[in-house]
Amino acid sequence: SWDLSVATSIGSAEIQDYFTKSFDGRYQSLLSSGSKGKKFLSANYCKNDRQCPQYGSSSPPTEQSIVADMSVVKIHLLKGSLVKLMSMGLSIMAEIKSSDQPSYSSAVNEGVTSLNGEREKLQLITGKYSVVRQHLPGEREMYIEATFGGLEVTLGDEHGDILSADITDLSTTVTVLEEQTLVATSMKSIMVTDKDPNSSHPKVVSKIDDSAVVLSAQVKVFKNVEKTSVDMNSSDLFVSAIVQRLAVLLVFKFVNRVMHYVDEVMEELKLAKKALGLFEERSTSKAVKIHDVQEEKNGSK
Repeated sequence: SWDLSVATSIGSAEIQDYFTKSFDGRYQSLLSSGSKGKKFLSANYCKNDRQCPQYGSSSPPTEQSIVADMSVVKIHLLKGSLVKLMSMGLSIMAEIKSSDQPSYSSAVNEGVTSLNGEREKLQLITGKYSVVRQHLPGEREMYIEATFGGLEVTLGDEHGDILSADITDLSTTVTVLEEQTLVATSMKSIMVTDKDPNSSHPKVVSKIDDSAVVLSAQVKVFKNVEKTSVDMNSSDLFVSAIVQRLAVLLVFKFVNRVMHYVDEVMEELKLAKKALGLFEERSTSKAVKIHDVQEEKNGSK
């Protein structure tokens, strides 16, 4: 066989929070897959051998490809759940930082340095025997396509939900060619809703035209521009984005509730950092630096 193909899938996914109850007294799912009868995630990887006699018969010829499809994902973040998750992350980072064992980053750096050294030796040995790769017209070295059915995010506290954001039909493609890498993304619609039942304007962000695409963006990264082009005005990066047919209506009461939610989360995170001793360590290091500067000034006098 000339080709390598790998396929994987996840039927459903759910993360349950058993520490924080919602305003109605029930435990809430932090993450869940929302599409019934559809797999949560399916992905396929294919690598085609360029030595295969049939390679290049497809249009366009592709050496490697990844195609992934994800269904609708629902995320419900209560204030208590969000603070606990972020505090847990801070606690893990503090444990890693205070550990006496060698850090993973230093071990990775040593491994990368060793690998680069061996690679340089190999290039010196085999450099004179290297063969320049001949690309076929329109050949793609790598092609990645990811589609996302939608994302539903809800923020709330002990009094009820504050807002919900619904994003539908996200798609992204990455195409690696000989001379450039192209990234394209699009989003069909977005809706941000004020969950206050007494709100006179619940639609904070809404789509005006159902047939239009809300967001389309494209990024092109050109390779070796300085080597292949003599034009000083040639670009090595191109970015374009189009946002259209959106209506945004901000009500002071809604903005105030969101800012109050953010302030409370940040305040509780400060308390969590203080409990972990992160503030004391930072303030102590600053005090030492200031003391050293003062001693240097006194010595210079």
